[in-house]
Amino acid sequence: MSYPPTAHPRGGPAMGHPGPAVPAAPPKKPGVLVALLVTTVLAALSGALGSLLVYAGGKDLADENVRNAVDSEPDLVGLPAGTTSADIKHVTGSLWDQVVSDWQGTMSARATIALVFAVGLLIFALGARSGALWARVLITVTVPIALCFPHALILRDAAPTGLAATSTGAIVLGLAAVVLCWLPPVGRYKKARRAAG
Repeated sequence: MSYPPTAHPRGGPAMGHPGPAVPAAPPKKPGVLVALLVTTVLAALSGALGSLLVYAGGKDLADENVRNAVDSEPDLVGLPAGTTSADIKHVTGSLWDQVVSDWQGTMSARATIALVFAVGLLIFALGARSGALWARVLITVTVPIALCFPHALILRDAAPTGLAATSTGAIVLGLAAVVLCWLPPVGRYKKARRAAG
């Protein structure tokens, strides 16, 4: 007399009959990794937005930046205390326009560098979706360079409000992304993905 095969107590294949190998379920993406991706993308977008403000603002934005620098701290730009941008503009005439044009070139160069870093961070964020070590290392290396140059320089030079806000956002969000890169759940997720095949 033959008996029907009995089911495995955990709901697997019947005992005595090998079943197909069940692949391990992919691990769930931890919230820390999602936060890393969001902060990295937002830092990049903040830097890119600042660059677009510089390009769109052109000479008017450069003029506002020079006026802010002279009016806020004239001694830092080599002028006597109490000097205003209106005084300088009235006395120098066309020389003021030359200073503004030169400063517009400086601002555009910084904006281009900020845009390059922003694109790099977006690419590295794509790599970090899986917790990839190379992407986290590149985010960690890129953010401090971008913080020092150009964003810290932009803030130092009495940037107009919108530009100062985008640079501040890029700095704060970039630092948060660097911290999130190295929190344990991100590394564990990468290992779990590797184990799941």
